[in-house]
Amino acid sequence: MTLIGAYLGAPAWQRWSADHTRAELRRYKRYGVNAIFAEADDYRRDIIQIAQDSGLRFMGGLSCFNNNDALTRNPELHPILRDGRRRPRMNWYIGLTPSCQSYAQSRLNVLRQMAQTYALDGIWLDFIRWPLHWEHELRDDTPAPLEASFDDYTLRRFADCADVEIPAGATRQQADWILRTHRDEWIDFKCGIISEFVAQAKMLVNEHLAGKPLGLDIVPAKSAERERLLGQRLHELSAQADYLSPMLYHHVLGFSTGWMAEILDDMAAQSDKPLVPFVQVDAFSSEDGPFSAREWEQVLDAVLSHGGCAGLIAFTGDMLHARGRGRALAARLRHRIVSSA
Repeated sequence: MTLIGAYLGAPAWQRWSADHTRAELRRYKRYGVNAIFAEADDYRRDIIQIAQDSGLRFMGGLSCFNNNDALTRNPELHPILRDGRRRPRMNWYIGLTPSCQSYAQSRLNVLRQMAQTYALDGIWLDFIRWPLHWEHELRDDTPAPLEASFDDYTLRRFADCADVEIPAGATRQQADWILRTHRDEWIDFKCGIISEFVAQAKMLVNEHLAGKPLGLDIVPAKSAERERLLGQRLHELSAQADYLSPMLYHHVLGFSTGWMAEILDDMAAQSDKPLVPFVQVDAFSSEDGPFSAREWEQVLDAVLSHGGCAGLIAFTGDMLHARGRGRALAARLRHRIVSSA
């Protein structure tokens, strides 16, 4: 079954009445949507039930390693750059280091509670990566991405994992030594941290939501850059995840829709799991420039025609209500049904 999702931000649906929920879900069904995607630590059982009674699946989401409030409470979680500076805030994002075992366990505890409490149809892990504000840092018109984290705790874990003794010195000297003499082990270590978290998350989903899928939000970088900066090694993650969801926000990155096919091809070559990408429905801000109806149709064609894709997730779902976006999605889905008949 093709998965056609609409991602809805929690501030919207958390305030919905039952009647408004039913009306909204009817609109999404008319667009061809068959799954609602949300992200929160807590959900409303009535909305989940209404969605499922309406023939829609309701997918939960967990934000793994992004929490500015946690950084305020525990500064040791703050990512450290190669030169020893704290990673700066970029717009709304800082990120935090995923190597802190106590914080990682706290997020797994939330996942366990979520899976035990709510009748979700699956769970997607968001910010399942080392820190990078990729929507900004992967643009062609920005400086090289900032690699992190070289904090003391992470360096100690790396030294134990790789069985190396890091020379004493300033952070810059230690980071330079690691990247000069043990770059491959460093990348393996970063990927291992993320893969282990996903493996533990999968065990919890299997235990408390048996038969339901685990999906992962994947940054749309090429494989070498994705592993080095983010610790997302797809062939390892595919051993645990059921779906991979590359975040193909081409417009905010300043790329054409042709770039989407390149990323999908690269990811399909790295994994045997179905891809269900997040796609940008419209411009996120006026600064990003015009996003035409034709461009939206090209987005749909790029994803729905790709052999590795098993659907898509509209980001954000509420944008389907404006400028004919939802109607265009419904038309493309109908055309696919007719063409395959």
